Amino acid sequence: MSKPALIVSQSGRLTPGVTTLVAAEGYEPVSTLVTERAENGQYYLSSATVARIEQRLAEAHQPPVVVVDGEPHIGQLVDLQARLQSTTVVDRRRVVWERLADENPVAATRISLQAARLARRHAANDQRDAASAGPSGTSGRVADCDERTQTHRDRLEQQQATARRRVRTGHTAVDAVVVLLGTVDAPTTPLWNELTGHEATVEGGRPARPATAQTTVGPHTVAVIDTPGIPASDGLPEWLETVLPGLVTALERSTCLLGVGEDHEALVESIAQRFEVPYRSLERPAATAARTELEDLLPSVPCAVRLPYGDDTQALVSALHDRAVVHATEYDDAIYLRLEVSRAATEEIGRRVTAVDGELKRLDTHDSDDETNTRARDRGE
Repeated sequence: MSKPALIVSQSGRLTPGVTTLVAAEGYEPVSTLVTERAENGQYYLSSATVARIEQRLAEAHQPPVVVVDGEPHIGQLVDLQARLQSTTVVDRRRVVWERLADENPVAATRISLQAARLARRHAANDQRDAASAGPSGTSGRVADCDERTQTHRDRLEQQQATARRRVRTGHTAVDAVVVLLGTVDAPTTPLWNELTGHEATVEGGRPARPATAQTTVGPHTVAVIDTPGIPASDGLPEWLETVLPGLVTALERSTCLLGVGEDHEALVESIAQRFEVPYRSLERPAATAARTELEDLLPSVPCAVRLPYGDDTQALVSALHDRAVVHATEYDDAIYLRLEVSRAATEEIGRRVTAVDGELKRLDTHDSDDETNTRARDRGE
């Protein structure tokens, strides 16, 4: 039998997607208590809000888990749990971390670190109250908790570095990196599936860490990165970055962002400004519309190529069809092609053309008198 949950917010509204995440973790039914009050120094929640929670708990057949839709510090969580002894108290961060933890070792370690810090605070409170604990008593518990906390911190740093390295060193032979972003309920995964040909399962709050696959957009080879929905409306929360270090690295590598779904504009705009990348918005996960937006965002170069006949030429022509969009081909005294090439691939293709004694000219320059340019335009433009 699943356990009920009560989501409590005193900011006047619920964080976008928090209800979806709580339900996705198997809590049922999920009820809410939304108020608008100032933070309390001891309990985080105001005294009036805590009183209403206590009333709900007293009336419930099965006391619900209390999910604080906020970011109380460790001391406030410990004190609130002590006040609400009949149930478990977690905060919004813990719900998100638990949603990611099954497939994200960084999130699992972050949960362990929070648990160690909570245990340390409990032990310190007990030691203060006892006032006479010796090394083998509660002071020993504090030292043990300190040791566990440091162990989890060290492991967390190692796992974060590994996650960042995985994203930084993967899919490097691409022309562009596109990151899909949205709130918790955003259909980023259906769009990622359609763009890349993959069949990832669509679940709220997933993928548990950035998922990358390649596709082509015009002449561009593109790494498309799906990301977990972000439970915020104004940027990437720091506590989420700690368990998604690969997401930060992906954003640092990104060529552009695609915001997907409803009510994502402020969120994606804030992230785009922070990482200084352009972005576009899609309300529906349609690959055709996404490709149109990306073609507008990704720079390409029109080129004219002249290739002499030779043993290596046909292999190069085939390679050009793979690395560029070939708009026209003509066999005459030489082989003439009109191409559209990604800006990132222009230098590489130029070297390969030169290696077979061919010529490549960019058509986005003002050198209109060049013979290769003129013949290419006569044959296709």
